[in-house]
Amino acid sequence: MIARLRARLGAVPPALVTIVSILFLNNVAVAAARALLPIYIERDLGMPPAFTSLLVSLETVMGGLISVIAGALADRLGHRLVLVIGILGFSAGLLQYLTGVPWLLVALAVVLGLAHGMRSTSGQSYLLTASSRQSVGVATAAYFLGGTIGMSASSAVAGPVVERFGFAAYALVGLGLNLVPAAITLRYLRDVRPERPAGGADRGTWNVLMRREVWLMGALRFSSTAFWGIWSLALPLLMFRATASVLPPALLYGTVGMSLAAVSQFLVGHWSDRAGRTVPTYVVLGLQLVLALVAALAWQSTPVLMMTGIAGVVTGWTMSVLVLGVVRDRTAPLEHGRVVGFVHALWSFGILAGTVVAGTLIDIDPGLPLAIGALANLVSLAIAAALFHGGRLPATDAS
Repeated sequence: MIARLRARLGAVPPALVTIVSILFLNNVAVAAARALLPIYIERDLGMPPAFTSLLVSLETVMGGLISVIAGALADRLGHRLVLVIGILGFSAGLLQYLTGVPWLLVALAVVLGLAHGMRSTSGQSYLLTASSRQSVGVATAAYFLGGTIGMSASSAVAGPVVERFGFAAYALVGLGLNLVPAAITLRYLRDVRPERPAGGADRGTWNVLMRREVWLMGALRFSSTAFWGIWSLALPLLMFRATASVLPPALLYGTVGMSLAAVSQFLVGHWSDRAGRTVPTYVVLGLQLVLALVAALAWQSTPVLMMTGIAGVVTGWTMSVLVLGVVRDRTAPLEHGRVVGFVHALWSFGILAGTVVAGTLIDIDPGLPLAIGALANLVSLAIAAALFHGGRLPATDAS
């Protein structure tokens, strides 16, 4: 299996190498800004964590609201233009470190959210258009891995720079670095927009998004991401409370979990390329259901928190690969941008809903948000059954 996976990776088209490299470089330049924002707001500006929460929530909502529009623009104008706008828009996250004016911070959060929606939608829809049904799982895993490595590199560089030179110096360096992926996109990213079939007409955004399978894909993305929103807030916090140390959440949940998730994404992506998305999706959602139930019943056990926490990171990231594969299988090439935008919007609202649920309920009863996470996975399994039971929309490409 590993040999076949290597052969498949060796056959990845240059367009996929380019888009993964662009995402990596963009994340190197800007990704640490999100993680450092609470420290900057509290330490340097003397504002409460609630203000940071407002900025992050506003960014998430704006990213969801712009996604469908960004997808429609990508389908009509090409992915490259929308992607460049998104990449440059991420500079707003760095500009936040050059001002302490509250209304400017809010305005920049709006711009950052719009940029996030545009980059995610155009980048992911480009990925689907540039890959085939037989390679989209592995290609998606490579796409997310490039972003993850970029985030890690960004954090590794940003910390020492901030400690020695301050937030303003970090922001200026990041602004300069962020011009590199934008320039590469303009110069080297080849638009791979599919040609319209002779006599074919665009179904229109409304007609595309009103199809049953599109709503089911969006619902699957929302419910599975709501679980991830709960998990990514509750598990690190419960680990910290159980051990009174930041090392278990950072080292085990973050580093070990993300490393295993990268391996899992490639293996499950390869599996889904060969066997289809149905069985892998059921397996991953079933595992998440079991993990959530175990954590909800035994959250007072530190070893249980460690094991379920790491496993939840693996399954949560793996679901992203599977959902994009489902979108690739069940939409025509000329619809990828709009459907990816719709699904990304539901991702944004799902992560927001899960985070709010976990933050509200964890101090009432730590097992309660985890039980709701289990319920979210039950709902996801029901949605997946309804989606896979229906017929597949035949795509217009032969790949």
